[in-house]
Amino acid sequence: MAVSAARPVPARTLPAAAIVAGGLGTILIGWGSCHPEFAYGPDGWPSAAVDAIGLLLPIPWNRAAIVTGVVLLVLAWWWLRPGAGDAGAARGADLSGARPGYRRRLMAGLGWWALPLLLAPPVLSADAVLYADLGWIVSQGQNPYLVGLTGAGGPYAPHVDPLWGGSGVAYPPLALLTNALVVGLTGFSTYGGIIAMRLPVLLALAVIAWVLPRLATRFGQDADRALWWGLVNPLVILHFIGGAHNDALMIAVALAGIWLAVRTPHWAWGLLAGPAVIGVAMAFKQQAGLAVIACAGLPVAARLAELTLGRRLWLLAWRSAIAAGVAVGVFVAVSLSSGLGFGWTAWLSLMGKAGTAAPFSLLAQGGEKLILAAGGDPTGWLQAIGAASTLTLLAVLGWVLVRFADRPLAAVAWGSLAVSVLGQSMHPWYIPWSIALLALVPLSPRQYRWVTIFVAAFAIWNAVQTVVWHSVP
Repeated sequence: MAVSAARPVPARTLPAAAIVAGGLGTILIGWGSCHPEFAYGPDGWPSAAVDAIGLLLPIPWNRAAIVTGVVLLVLAWWWLRPGAGDAGAARGADLSGARPGYRRRLMAGLGWWALPLLLAPPVLSADAVLYADLGWIVSQGQNPYLVGLTGAGGPYAPHVDPLWGGSGVAYPPLALLTNALVVGLTGFSTYGGIIAMRLPVLLALAVIAWVLPRLATRFGQDADRALWWGLVNPLVILHFIGGAHNDALMIAVALAGIWLAVRTPHWAWGLLAGPAVIGVAMAFKQQAGLAVIACAGLPVAARLAELTLGRRLWLLAWRSAIAAGVAVGVFVAVSLSSGLGFGWTAWLSLMGKAGTAAPFSLLAQGGEKLILAAGGDPTGWLQAIGAASTLTLLAVLGWVLVRFADRPLAAVAWGSLAVSVLGQSMHPWYIPWSIALLALVPLSPRQYRWVTIFVAAFAIWNAVQTVVWHSVP
């Protein structure tokens, strides 16, 4: 947002207005989400009070409230960026350095924006209901990989999206055990168990808030900007706090693993301690596994930069192999000790079942509709698109690893973004992991600008997509 040089706005005014605007946005998002149309239960949300509040905004005003709220939140986030409102901001000056009190205002903004969402139903996704049902299944001594969602009955089964009913899940065991712990703490309250899925997320965000600025400082990046970009962005607020997605736990633990890996140059931290924590992160969400490259490479980053490409790749490869072995060993140990095993592997194909904006997902969906309309069988088309997605992703990951072999953290950051974009599902809650990592590496002004635009545009687009999807009979 340009600020007139003739009438500069005091810097302290902008953050206060941003906090108010963002709070209004999340109030609208939470209010619109209370409407029974976003619930899958036969009578709406399992709370008469929530349904009554939601019905105060009849269709389509509830949908308009959600989209308007997301737009306000995105604008407020941009407004609260480091340097906003300072005299040089109008001229495009780089004002990313720390300012007194900025971090306090930033975290206050996060708190106020989160507050209206804490007791609201899940926002822009009903995955928290699935988590509650999974927790119920585990608490009954059954294996969700075998019985499938809704398979054990219970208080949450009637509220699970029918798209997933009867299916298992690809979530690893530690995520399921966390779900069981949360619903158990609520006494298996139906509505309480669903919204309580935010409790682990809030704990995870507290860990991220602690570790992210420390990593940024260690890597020579601005800590305040890293928090604004990597923690207080709309995708985190909407899909971690609002949607209670378990990716937040994975990010928190994985960042802690990277922090351990760089605490000291001693080989054990990068090859044993850090990767072991990454193995725990993988037990929350498998996508954390790529971070072993950062653990292995960061302690020898200076040496990597001095070597020729061949020797650089060899050093990074053998260290990453050791780190991966440790991480996988911990992941296997956690999986076996959980008693749930590796049944998640049977359900990986479900990841592309829900339509997303991933390019290969759009190709698959579009081709499937055309083939079905012509009376054909789309199986071959879907298999071909799946193979093309895998091959393209592997090629891009190979290029990223070679291109950034001397910068292992950048390799993990860009590689994780490639996994999200080039896979067959690109949910908005996948992206904050990549953004948190990119906040820790040097970026050109152009890269920083385009990734920021991507975050803002994706948040708004997903809100529009969600309310439109719910409006289709």
